[in-house]
Amino acid sequence: MKTTRLGRPGIMLVLSMLTSAAPAVAQEDSSQEPLVVNWRTVEWGPPSDRDGFPAGLRNAPLATDPQTGGPTYLARFPAGSRFEMHWHTHTETAVVMEGSVDIVLNGTRHTATEGSYIIIPGRAHHEWIVPDSTDVVLLARRDGPADFHFVEP
Repeated sequence: MKTTRLGRPGIMLVLSMLTSAAPAVAQEDSSQEPLVVNWRTVEWGPPSDRDGFPAGLRNAPLATDPQTGGPTYLARFPAGSRFEMHWHTHTETAVVMEGSVDIVLNGTRHTATEGSYIIIPGRAHHEWIVPDSTDVVLLARRDGPADFHFVEP
């Protein structure tokens, strides 16, 4: 299994590529409400107890795209937890807000530290592994409704 480490220089490269490649698009959807939030003071939902999900995983929903149904949310994974191998129909992007996490993405293990930007293409098999030392907080967004398809080991 190949291992890589993502950090701030990688983020700058990804953001540079995204901003230079993407044409300016006018905001056409007025049904989306403006939002300014401090992620450190959000109200977290109750700890998860769903099969396949890490025990104690907590989410804080932020917004849902009215056109695609894609949610934007914060996720807090407890130290030492693991989100079992799964995939989603739609692309998921995440930013590590606090802590670090290993993500196995299509068979390659990456270490993502605070500030890392992660793109998980739709149908890509992935799992999250949080070190024992501290929780990790992710800001995540989906390009469509959230679905989870777990992969048998």
